[in-house]
Order: sequence, then structure tokens, then C-alpha cells
Amino acid sequence: MSHESYKAVVIGLGPSGAAALKRLNELGISAIGIERKKTPEEPAVCGEFLPEPSEITFISKYPSVKKAFEYIGYTEKTNIIKRIFLEFERYRKFHLKIGGFTISRKEMVNKLIENANVVTGDDVVAIKQLEKGYLVKTRKGREIQADYIVAADGFPSLTRRLLGDNTALDPIDYALGINLKMEVPNFPQSDIYMYSSKDTPGGYAWIIPIGNGMANVGIGIRGNYVKGNITPVVFLEKFIKVFNSSYLKDAKPLEPPRSRWIPVTGFYSTPVIGRTLFVGDALGAVNPINGGGIFTAMALGVLAAESIWLENLDVYRERAWNEIGKILAIGRKYRALVDFLYDHWEVAPVLTRFFPEGLLTKIIKGEETFMEKIIFSGKGRKTSYQPR
Repeated sequence: MSHESYKAVVIGLGPSGAAALKRLNELGISAIGIERKKTPEEPAVCGEFLPEPSEITFISKYPSVKKAFEYIGYTEKTNIIKRIFLEFERYRKFHLKIGGFTISRKEMVNKLIENANVVTGDDVVAIKQLEKGYLVKTRKGREIQADYIVAADGFPSLTRRLLGDNTALDPIDYALGINLKMEVPNFPQSDIYMYSSKDTPGGYAWIIPIGNGMANVGIGIRGNYVKGNITPVVFLEKFIKVFNSSYLKDAKPLEPPRSRWIPVTGFYSTPVIGRTLFVGDALGAVNPINGGGIFTAMALGVLAAESIWLENLDVYRERAWNEIGKILAIGRKYRALVDFLYDHWEVAPVLTRFFPEGLLTKIIKGEETFMEKIIFSGKGRKTSYQPR
């Protein structure tokens, strides 16, 4: 049987996979992308907010992140955000001066892959290791031979399991995010609202305006709190009900809520197995303290493509950690504050009353502060990935 043959196959065409495929094409590397959805990012389960690079210079200075924001610029901004309000129920509302914007993930991803060789509406079911590279088989019978794989298939990653990596996370180290689009005629379009209470255990709820009187409304609940009938849908309904006479007055859902699992521990396993490079949620690109993962995932996709071009996977191991992984590890330490708060909610009034607003702004961004150096995170995985 004849096989399609490429230098690289990208499995999964979310932001990280689309960025990897775009960069592979720019570098002249023969590549194909495989996406299980008929239309990539339809729907996108995400708040779709990005900070301005000038707000996060501690990470946006790196070449991979600069390239990621270049790719993000291929699509129009749907809304401009001037500030973020973070409220702890009944205790305190913080005004965080973090400017940014929203995008359509669907539009961005499809612009990145529009001139690429892609297969949609199909998914990978088997990977056979060859003397050099792999034979990738799909559910619909395609057989693709490739020297390299870029695994961008989310969390939990089927590619990892097919390659024998059965890394498991403790429930405290992943979250179930649920999101829907709503008409929000009474919510200011320049503000993001984040809400933390006992009804958002281990995470927070959000209202992120995306322009034209619409917003992404959602909630993230840590896995260790998702039990039996206590699901994020229940908490999301409570959140919407609490604010249906204020922020969400006259709000109307435009779609049913949709959910996905999100790793919130930073890099949780090796970035490379054989000739397979893991990017996005398949590696743990989400910042554990703020849940953001679009540009970090895309930066990893860029780095994976460049390492394949160089035919040096050590480059990916090193740069992925130095440009992305180290900063996510800082967010992992800050997440210990969240864990403590939800375990001791009765002390929230004291903690929030005296916490400096400027310091919290830096923490939410994931920026290094003196707090990071004194926090020791002992919950969840005892160790996460560290480069050798």
C-alpha cells in the first residue's frame, strides 16, 4: 500500500498546531495537519482574551512569543480591553491595569492554515514507529508517513498514550473549563470581570466582552471539585443567576455551554518522545495562575517547527523550557495561593483586604515577584517536568 509522505505531520489544529503548521510551511518543510473537527476551532471553548505584548514584556521579549503575536495579528481584534476587575465574593474587588484584546480563535486558526495541506473531520487512531519516523493511521483509513510528529492534540493527549507515555495528573492539576457566548447589553465592553467564590472552587468565573454587545461567559473548576452531580454547569448557572440583575441583566445565551479539560500545572511531561514534539495542552502550555494559553501554545508550535527545520530536537527541549516553561513554573507556584485560599476560605477577608493591588496585577500576569521565591507548592503533582 502506498503512503502519503511528509517531513512532518501535525496532529491537532488548534492555536498551537496551526502555528506549527504555518511555521513549517514558512520554512519550506513538507507538512500536513490533521484535525478531528470538520472546521478547526468550531466551537472554541475559550475566553479568547490576550494581553498586549507590552503588558507582559517578561515573556513577550522571546522570539517564539514575538512570532506567536505576529500570527495572532493575522486576524482582526474583535474588542479592546482596558482593565480587568477581579472580585472575591463579598470581600474585595481589585482593579487590575492589564490592557489587551479579544480575537476569534476560529478565524485566527483558519487564516493560519488556509494555504496549508490539511485533513479535517478525521482523527489519528494508531501510530507505528518506523526505522526513521512514523506511520500515522487515521480513522478514515489514511496512512501518512512522516519523519516527525508535532502533537498538538490537547489534554489528555492521545498521541502521548499511543507512544507509551501514560503520565497522569492529579485532579487538582487540571480543570474543567466551560464557556458560552451571550448577548450582554448591560456589560461594559472595555472591562473583563473575574469572580472568585466558594462557587468557583479552585478557579474563577469570567465575563469577557468580545465586541458587538457579546461576551464569552464561563467558569473554570479544578478537577478535584468535579464530583457526581457537582459539575461546572451547576456553578456556571449559579454565577449567571447571581449577576442577572446587574452585569448580566437582560443577557441571552447564543449557544449551549461547551467544556474541555485544561492542564493547570505547566509542563507536565517530557516535551519530546523519539521524533515527536509536544506542544500546547499536550505539553501543558496553560499558565496555572491565570488560565491563559493561546500565545504560549502558539510559541511552542513555532519552536517545534524551527527545531524540525534544524533537525535538532534538543533545541526544542531547551528553548521550550527557557522561553515558556520557566514562566509557567512561576505560575504553578502562584497557584499555591489559590489552593490555600479555597482550602481556607474563611481567611479570604483578611488576605484580600491587605493584598497590594499592584502585586496582585503582577501575579495574575504570571510575572516573577518576591512572592514566587517564598511560595512552596506541595499540592498536586510532587514534581512537574524539569529539563535535565
